[in-house]
Amino acid sequence: MSWWRSLRARLVLSHVLVALVSGLVTVVVLRLVALQGWDRAMGMGEGVGARHGAGGDGAPGGPAGMAGFRAEFVDSVDRAVLVGVVVGLLVALVLGVLAARRTARPLEQLRTAARDLSLGRYDVDVPHPGTTELAGLADDVRELGERLAATEARRARLIGEVAHEMRTPLTVTRGYAEAMLDGVVPADEVALGKVVDQTRRLERLAEDLGSLSRAEEGRLEVRVVEDADLAATVADAVAAVHDRAAGHEVTVRLAAPDRLVVRHDPDRIAQVVTNLLTNAVRASGPGDRVEVTVDGPGPGAGGTGQVATVEVVDHGVGLRPGEETAVFERFYRGEESADADGSGIGLTIARALARAHGGDLVAASDGPGRGSRFTMTLPVPGPASVPPRG
Repeated sequence: MSWWRSLRARLVLSHVLVALVSGLVTVVVLRLVALQGWDRAMGMGEGVGARHGAGGDGAPGGPAGMAGFRAEFVDSVDRAVLVGVVVGLLVALVLGVLAARRTARPLEQLRTAARDLSLGRYDVDVPHPGTTELAGLADDVRELGERLAATEARRARLIGEVAHEMRTPLTVTRGYAEAMLDGVVPADEVALGKVVDQTRRLERLAEDLGSLSRAEEGRLEVRVVEDADLAATVADAVAAVHDRAAGHEVTVRLAAPDRLVVRHDPDRIAQVVTNLLTNAVRASGPGDRVEVTVDGPGPGAGGTGQVATVEVVDHGVGLRPGEETAVFERFYRGEESADADGSGIGLTIARALARAHGGDLVAASDGPGRGSRFTMTLPVPGPASVPPRG
């Protein structure tokens, strides 16, 4: 790179050029103004001398003398201006060097910080320039570092969480296989069923991880059906978990209109509702009930837009303060569900699917032991078909 293309050189040259142009303008203006003033003064002097009869060609106040004075005055002005221009250029050069150093130093520090970030050193110390624009750039670089550090921490945590989730089924599978090989456990239907269950758990984990990856990259495939019946979709999901709920002695009650036309992907929304119902049944005890309500259209959050809602309410273990958002984090499990079957990312995927439809999924609870409420909202762009309840 040529030296004149650097920021330092351009800042110095800009100061010098400004000083040079200012000097040239000063020369032109002084010569014009000073000489015009001199000529006017001399003209007035000659008029006065003529009225008093004083002066001749060779006299100090005569024309020849005035011409000499004029030439000497012009030379003095030129020398003074030249000295001023040279001094101004020197001062501009010094000030330009100082300004370039002051401006380029934080830029070089920001460049170094950006290079460190690219190498994975996210704890780099980003400078705090005094210039407003550079300070804004430094804030952006600092925020970039913090986000990259958070992303790297999530990546490392994800690897650890995936390894932990895979370790349990692999350990169980290996244990049963070795026990059957050693003759400790008979290779009967029960033992082989345990191995198959753990294999299915690994398969489900792999599928969920694939869905989670697509969700975080915004690549979840959603095939929207314009005239899909949301009430029927939820009813199918309720029917799918009926046997599981009955096995836990939990009753699932559905309250929904006969038909509610909302554009959505029936398979994906059924996946969301099934996940919510499975979690609700798992959190409930024998004799409890899970209530599912489908309603809409109604005003959304803040009273803007129309939404249809699907609400799943259980009366089980509930959520602790702060868990309303934590339950949607990857691999999060509450204390009561730490040993429960599942990948731990079902709610993460469920919320991503709801948001892929333009809606949302939120949780609420009155506290531990007081149940929880999960509410999914789906936008209703136009009038939805809601026949009267039978």
